[in-house]
Amino acid sequence: MKVFAKLSKSLLISFFGASVSFTVLATDIDDAIATATKHYKAGELSQAAAQLDYASTLIRQEKGEQVKKAFPKAPSGWQADEAESEVAGAAMFGGGITATRTYRNDAHSIEIQLMMDSPMLQAFSMMLSNPSMIAMSGGKIIKIQGIQAVQKIENDEVEVQFVTPAGAMISLSGDKAVQSTILSLANSFDLKKL
Repeated sequence: MKVFAKLSKSLLISFFGASVSFTVLATDIDDAIATATKHYKAGELSQAAAQLDYASTLIRQEKGEQVKKAFPKAPSGWQADEAESEVAGAAMFGGGITATRTYRNDAHSIEIQLMMDSPMLQAFSMMLSNPSMIAMSGGKIIKIQGIQAVQKIENDEVEVQFVTPAGAMISLSGDKAVQSTILSLANSFDLKKL
């Protein structure tokens, strides 16, 4: 497994392990904000902050549902699992959204992972833009939708990672035999929906 993949997955497991995934109603967000306001006016600052954190988490959950629509459709001859999103609250290292989708054909699978709205992304962005770090990890710089990306091939596995203008990190991985499909999926990601 590649260096960035290990780091990405371990951070996702650590930071988003206690995540929640469900559809949010706007009234829940409004109620949380109204409750926070009442607590604030009553001088109950801890309760106000907790309600605002809750409202922020609900907003991220709603955004997580929207982000799932950015994943590309399955290429011809492939099937795509349902995209899944998870949200961590602000109390967990600043919060964030992760989403994943797996694509399969008879012989291979490709996994796409997306992470956004997390303070951890700044560290990833710095690593992905550091030529020395890229070279040390055996990667090479390529372009995906005009954006600098890192491609690594190790043990017949390909990984492509890039950070979008909206600040989302996208990682695609699969067998070297389906490298062209991985690149096609990366170039088909709907970045406008992020």
